[in-house]
Amino acid sequence: MSYATISDISRRWQVDRATARAALQRAGVPPCDFFASSRYSWNEVFRKIEAWPALSLTQIDRDARLETAEALADHFGVTPQSIRNYGRTGRFHRIEITPRAARYGALFIAKNYFLSNN
Repeated sequence: MSYATISDISRRWQVDRATARAALQRAGVPPCDFFASSRYSWNEVFRKIEAWPALSLTQIDRDARLETAEALADHFGVTPQSIRNYGRTGRFHRIEITPRAARYGALFIAKNYFLSNN
């Protein structure tokens, strides 16, 4: 089992540390008591906040960053609103970090998902 600091998580989500800390607290992801500084189980972060299926937890690249709607829109040549709509309908894996911060699964996952569902 591997653990992440607030900085690791905020870097992956592309949000500030306060937003990451608030999301972890809201989702009920407790820090591990073993470490002197707060560290969080990646598996709990992936399950409780990112909502990845249990079978995919071992395949997730922890260093990969989640993408914004704008970044995916630039990559696919569509509008950010189209990406948000794809996220709402399930075409992309939409991750609601906070009510105002949504991100989408890693670009290679999103690209493969988009191509296989068209």
